[in-house]
Amino acid sequence: MSRFLQRTTPTGAQSALGLGLRRLTFALCVIATIAGLGTAFTVVLNHGGWTIPEFVMLGCFLLSAPWIVIGFWNAVIGFALLRICDDPVALVAPCVSNANAHDPIRARVAIAMCVRHEDPARVVRRLDAVLRSVDATGHGAAFDVFVLSDSVKPELVAVEESEIAAWRAGLQNPDRVLYRRRTSNEGFKAGNIRSFVTNEGRGYDLMLTLDADSVMSGDTILRLVRVMQANPKLGILQSVVMGLPARTVFARLFQFGMRASMRSYAMGEAWWTGDCGPYWGHNAAIRIKAFREHCELPTVPGGPPLGGDVLSHDLFEAVLMRKGGYEVRVLPQEAGSWEDNPASLSEFLRRNLRWCQGNMQYLRLIGRPGLPLVGRVNLAVAILMYAGAPAWILFMMASAAQAWGPDPVFGGDGPAGPYPFVLSIGLLMAMMALLFAPKIMGYLDVALTRDERRRYGGGGMFLAGAGAEGAFGLLFAPIVSFSVTAFLFRLFVLRRPIGWIAQDRDGKRTRWSEALRMFWPTTLFGVALAGSLYVSAPEVLPWAAPVLIAYLFAVPFAVASSLDAPDAAWPRRRLAAIPEELDAPFEVRVVGAGPASAAGYAPPMEPFRFDVAPTRALRPLYSAASPAAE
Repeated sequence: MSRFLQRTTPTGAQSALGLGLRRLTFALCVIATIAGLGTAFTVVLNHGGWTIPEFVMLGCFLLSAPWIVIGFWNAVIGFALLRICDDPVALVAPCVSNANAHDPIRARVAIAMCVRHEDPARVVRRLDAVLRSVDATGHGAAFDVFVLSDSVKPELVAVEESEIAAWRAGLQNPDRVLYRRRTSNEGFKAGNIRSFVTNEGRGYDLMLTLDADSVMSGDTILRLVRVMQANPKLGILQSVVMGLPARTVFARLFQFGMRASMRSYAMGEAWWTGDCGPYWGHNAAIRIKAFREHCELPTVPGGPPLGGDVLSHDLFEAVLMRKGGYEVRVLPQEAGSWEDNPASLSEFLRRNLRWCQGNMQYLRLIGRPGLPLVGRVNLAVAILMYAGAPAWILFMMASAAQAWGPDPVFGGDGPAGPYPFVLSIGLLMAMMALLFAPKIMGYLDVALTRDERRRYGGGGMFLAGAGAEGAFGLLFAPIVSFSVTAFLFRLFVLRRPIGWIAQDRDGKRTRWSEALRMFWPTTLFGVALAGSLYVSAPEVLPWAAPVLIAYLFAVPFAVASSLDAPDAAWPRRRLAAIPEELDAPFEVRVVGAGPASAAGYAPPMEPFRFDVAPTRALRPLYSAASPAAE
């Protein structure tokens, strides 16, 4: 018994019993909340007997509730930790405390960026910023850069090779940058990384994975490396990734809301996932030997469209790493780790549906023998993230059918009694609170702290941004849910998967013809739903108006939100501005400089310093310092 009580997680930094109690507490909170909501909804539906649409509504409610409730408790727990704890990061990821800010860098580190048909100038600009930032720390000799190309189009390959060669020629030590191209892309990005760790990566201890739109600060990279060095049984350390300053209406409002959600959500999730945390495929430090030995992906069994290569490889690689006896942790604070967000609704949906297809493969992988329990839970949550969309759509269709007043098929005998109006309104308000809890908690964390409000341009500008993002979210969420539902129908019924093509990172304006082609089914669904409610239950229309407006105006919303924000010329007065716009660190200034050819690109090495403050999560400080060392 005493040996059991003394057990720790693989790094030895956290009690296994304590972490188990956290997980039990979290599970009980989630189960109790779902049970309470389900009971309340059952009471509401039971009034006057049960109809077939009501049975469907209850089933859909219970299917969609877990994802919403898990998000609620992640946000509430994370918010409490951020407000109460002096060092919440040390509480949720104790192994971080094993590293010291001045530990020497002993590991050899490969900075690996996977590319396929990307803009080479964009790639060079980001990698050059990362390399210069690492060199500015004085530890650049420990790092080499690998460009891992899967490009196959001859004209793009020629430009890619030329840009990389020109960049290397301008470096003091060009041998630090290595370019490798595969002639085919078996296994997609995961196969590219697998090829690297089994070949070029064997001479390195750690790798830092980057996407083509990623950028990280040197000090943040050093912190990840130092934590990995101090914890030999830490396999993956994932940083929280923030959006870079954006120009389009969609990207600005989307990343403003995402930034708010991640503040509390990531902290709360780290509290209970502990050593079985997430990996998002980029902006993370990975122990190469452990990854090579334990994270080889299986082939998904069964035929198309889900069989074959694992598409959403990152989360499953994290599960395999933990199965292999290594911890997987997230560092839940905003600190020098960025990426581009989709610039338009159409581009977001293309990316989101690719992720949806990949996550659905977990249905065939979740039962594989030997996976850790929390790993299976993470896979289930990833599935539920998309399963809730068709449940919500079917719920609305059943509600519209119920409005036509079908006869009860069960429990319809005898007096029905008064309708539980107060309970139904309370249930609606509770579901709205649960649904928006991650953003609400994130906004509160900023609003309650003076220094944070200043980073966002002041309390007034921050509240205006939150209000604009809230209105944006009310239009955005229903459209996404319908699109996911339609895609899942094509995937499972019509057996038509989506193609995996390079992402449009430049944010081309969405044309009316493109928006109409993508969103006419959404609009038609809105017309049918609104017409049905108008005829059968017109008194319900005011309650359904927010969702109906989103469907009916999906096409103009997609077009308008792809335009450049009208306040782009006034940095101090931008609606939904993020801190990096108001006080941009070196790396953000460099990658935001606009298109540039590598042959003529030489960004200035300005004096700068990036301080990571571990005692207060989500609060990076930028300031000028002594000239950086080359």
